Amino acid sequence: MKISVITPFYEGAEYMKKYIECMDANKSTLEAQGHQLEVILVNDSPWKKLEVASGANQYIKVITNEKNSGIHYSRVAGLKEATGDYIMFLDQDDLLEQAGLLKLGEALEAADLDIVIANAKLEQADGTYLKWYRTKAHQQLAWDLSTYLKVGTQIISPGQCLIKKKAVPEFWKTNLVRVNGADDYYLWLLMMAAKAQACVLGEAEYIHRFTGNNISADTSATDASVYDFIDLLYDCDYFDKQDIITLHEMITYKAQFRKSGLIGKIGCSLANLNIFLTNIKFKKVTKTGYGFNR
Repeated sequence: MKISVITPFYEGAEYMKKYIECMDANKSTLEAQGHQLEVILVNDSPWKKLEVASGANQYIKVITNEKNSGIHYSRVAGLKEATGDYIMFLDQDDLLEQAGLLKLGEALEAADLDIVIANAKLEQADGTYLKWYRTKAHQQLAWDLSTYLKVGTQIISPGQCLIKKKAVPEFWKTNLVRVNGADDYYLWLLMMAAKAQACVLGEAEYIHRFTGNNISADTSATDASVYDFIDLLYDCDYFDKQDIITLHEMITYKAQFRKSGLIGKIGCSLANLNIFLTNIKFKKVTKTGYGFNR
């Protein structure tokens, strides 16, 4: 088994020490079981040279974009260089447990699936951690197309996921979002529409660090990115057009809900009653505080 970890790098020098320590630890656990790791860092801030210490870190390859081109472009650029059977898109500011890649890889091989999703530990502003999937119901909805269309993505970051390389849709590789923030949501939707098979590990092998700069926390930015890929989905011959309409309605409704006062919230919820009730049910069964507004 060979795993390729692909990480877009954008002025993230302060994260590199812990990132490389994390990769070194995972490399050791993989090699102890006869497996391989390669890491591809895609420098999307080409005005700054990205260097990685030689020697033990020669499994880390650095490629540099000619110009700042965004997260999606960088992930695809790294994918083109990857030689592993399995792929992980790990952000520069996130980490894995030292046997995270091994456990995900073994699960993917054993079940012969397209993607395996790890539970996540979410670092809070006070330094504590919150587990993402806290109920079986939430785990079951982690790869459910209807949930992604009416509630939102249930994968915090692609660093939770190990993906069979050949399962990455060609459409995602050739139709790039222009607005950073939701290319991973776009990937999951395309994979689900293509009937990719997944499972969820209950163990939290992925660590989402709190930096105050996580783009996923900026709802306006992710909404703009979703609208961007919605336009692209109309050209995907296997993505149901009614599903695109439902997704657009959900994103628009939630943006309106967040901006409205009480009367406005009631009005837009009545106008989108099916989506509203789906979100209320989701919040109840998953016991997640994020629930409705995700």
